[in-house]
Amino acid sequence: MHDHDQEMAQTIIETFQAIFRGLQTATAPVWVELELSMAQLKTLFVLSNTGPAPIGQVAENLGISLPTASHLVERLVQARLAERTEDPLDRRRTLARLSPQGVELSERLRQGSCDRLRDWLARLDDEDRAALLHGLRALHQVAKLAER
Repeated sequence: MHDHDQEMAQTIIETFQAIFRGLQTATAPVWVELELSMAQLKTLFVLSNTGPAPIGQVAENLGISLPTASHLVERLVQARLAERTEDPLDRRRTLARLSPQGVELSERLRQGSCDRLRDWLARLDDEDRAALLHGLRALHQVAKLAER
């Protein structure tokens, strides 16, 4: 990469970081209210992303032991953010899923930044929005190829 390209890449990275910091301020009040450990929060997001899941899958997704995952799910159950249910396909297995309160919290944590981003996008003219979309789609394609 040439010096000019490296400088441009650094400017893009710094701009992304500034945008993400701005988006985080939209949800800061919700984050400050949380009385969850980082591990519990990660568990909440795993359940939000996977839907009902056996504790073993939660453990695998988090890269932790089964007893630790079970403990984290139990803490979310105690906080009324998750529920344990019987697996309809195998009654010997227990599934963990977000409770309605857990779903609402997960959506609030994500929604605030989406609302702020929509507001910012509405302030751009059509040409800038189209250019941004074009660039983001190109970056997304590169990211997808890198995942392979």
